[in-house]
Amino acid sequence: MNARIQIAILLCALSAPVCLGQSWQPMGPPGGDVRTLTSDPSDKSRVFLGTADGHIFVSADAGGHWTLLGRAGTRLDSVITAIVVSPRDPQSLWTATWTRDPKAGGGVYRSADGGRTWSDAGLMGHAVRALAEAPSDSNVLIAGAVDGVFRSTNAGKTWERISPEGHEELRNFDSIAIDPGDARIIYAGTYHLPWKTTDGGVHWAPVHEGMIDDSDVMSILIDRTHTRRIFASACSGIYLSEDGASLWRKIQGIPYSARRTQAILQDADHAATVYAATTEGLWVTSNGGSNWKRLTPGDWVINSVALLPGRILIGTEKLGVLVSEDGGAHYRGANDGFFHRQIVALALDRQQQGRVLAVLANAPETLIVTKDGGTTWAPLGQGLRMQSVRKLYAAPGGWWAALERGGLMRYDAGKSTWANAGRLDSETASLIASANSTNKGRKAAPHPAGNNFADQVNDMAFCESTWFAATEHGLLRSADRGETWGILPLGPMPTLPVRSVRVSSNGTNLWVISLRGLVFSHDGGKTWAWHDLPEAAGAALWLDATMDGAEETIVANADNGLYISRDAGKSWTLAGSGIPQAEVQDLAIAGDTFLASMRAGGLYLSRDRGRSWTRVTGMLAEGFFPVVTTEDHAATLFVASATEGLYAIRFGNTAAQQTQPGGSQIH
Repeated sequence: MNARIQIAILLCALSAPVCLGQSWQPMGPPGGDVRTLTSDPSDKSRVFLGTADGHIFVSADAGGHWTLLGRAGTRLDSVITAIVVSPRDPQSLWTATWTRDPKAGGGVYRSADGGRTWSDAGLMGHAVRALAEAPSDSNVLIAGAVDGVFRSTNAGKTWERISPEGHEELRNFDSIAIDPGDARIIYAGTYHLPWKTTDGGVHWAPVHEGMIDDSDVMSILIDRTHTRRIFASACSGIYLSEDGASLWRKIQGIPYSARRTQAILQDADHAATVYAATTEGLWVTSNGGSNWKRLTPGDWVINSVALLPGRILIGTEKLGVLVSEDGGAHYRGANDGFFHRQIVALALDRQQQGRVLAVLANAPETLIVTKDGGTTWAPLGQGLRMQSVRKLYAAPGGWWAALERGGLMRYDAGKSTWANAGRLDSETASLIASANSTNKGRKAAPHPAGNNFADQVNDMAFCESTWFAATEHGLLRSADRGETWGILPLGPMPTLPVRSVRVSSNGTNLWVISLRGLVFSHDGGKTWAWHDLPEAAGAALWLDATMDGAEETIVANADNGLYISRDAGKSWTLAGSGIPQAEVQDLAIAGDTFLASMRAGGLYLSRDRGRSWTRVTGMLAEGFFPVVTTEDHAATLFVASATEGLYAIRFGNTAAQQTQPGGSQIH
């Protein structure tokens, strides 16, 4: 299968004839982006973690290990902005969400079983960016949303608006704090400035004297020992008020460049100790804000903090969860079980089992490899940047990368570096130069110096003796493992753009999508047969093919779904039994097993060569899987989602198998 990898998935084929269940085993890589951390007030070793796709993780051992509980709601773009754990019932949780789709909004969700399942708790359609429980009355919840402030007096069963509807300033709320002794006293920060009510929302007053105008107030902290002492973090810095927010003064000692403070937290045992999580590290004051010092490197982006007995837990961008057990002097990763990486490119080494190469977005190391099936991951070489990678390939003998700007790079294991690779033979270089000049109406221009391979590669396919590259100037072929390339004409127009290419293991059968349609060869490219999809399908986007004895099955993807041919492309049938008639992002084929990932999200499985399909259900399976690929004769399926990293999936009917969170199954 091709490696059309932008957000990647690696799928190894299945061998079991009957699929009655599935287990999902996380393989990493560990870490990722953390949006929020919250500790259980009745058990500080129990910590909850929220992500930017609605997922909730829990640790029962103060961050030693994390378990994915589930997703708050069903949307894949729900950002968890707050998690509230009831002090009187640790199994009762609430979470606030907003969605990246502004039309969907967000809402509040409740769990009665410690986060394993979640239900609608109101404010659906409202982008809720802050949520707090009243310390004096656990039935009172206050939610700050883009369109106002809302209150529940019955633990989230019903809600009422307590800010004026349509008010020009009382909107775009980003933070909420409730007075510990009086639930009617509420501080609320907006994208613009802070507000306060002392009568439960009947009246609101702006409280921004001393604060720089147009400050986005991202966090508000009320000192539990002196409730008129208020800390507020804003895009203009950290502020302190000693008189209930009537007058603010800007705290000195924290650089102006660290002004985006995501959260402020007070130490439970030492009231004068306050932590500030900023975009330039974690800061602490031990004297109520008079002096501050930074506890982490300045390039760490800290989104949240949890203060536990004997340790500081921080949630970051890129680095995942980090823990310090010596007051912030040293840190180590605490990501065991927290897998939330964004894989943007992926390739499987077909010659060495368990060896996978991945390119990550928003990670400290963008190019990493595992040689042991995900137990450990390590950086791989220098010279290749994530932004440069169009696709990754595991060619016989090593890793290759197609670049966004055109051309190929090859990993040199001896030197641990990536280097430009591939040259065109003289005839091919002349053909491409001539085609470029013709298209531009000029005299034939020479190809780049040294006939270097500079074309953009859309796809690659490999058999042991010959490699193929689908490029904008035609189908290229190499007989020396990518050192030199030459045009393999598809007919009278040798430089016709090619989108997709497949080859059988012996190199005899070739399947190609060109600008003009589908082209197949059964003699290694000596002769070609041209075929088209039905008129209703429009143009084919990519194809895949498999041989099982005499039966040749070809699958082509079009805008309205998958088309399958079982007679070498002469006739086509739209795959519609159990799978939506919509564009498929990618497809994995291994023997009788087909697995399709939909562009709109979700996975569909066929165990009879595409004749019937069943949706893979469950929390993880509902995600985005834009690219799939297969390994020959494998018994395990590996899935790398758009956000959750790499998973090994085993299908079968053994009772010992463990289902994924959410109970994914095939029925």
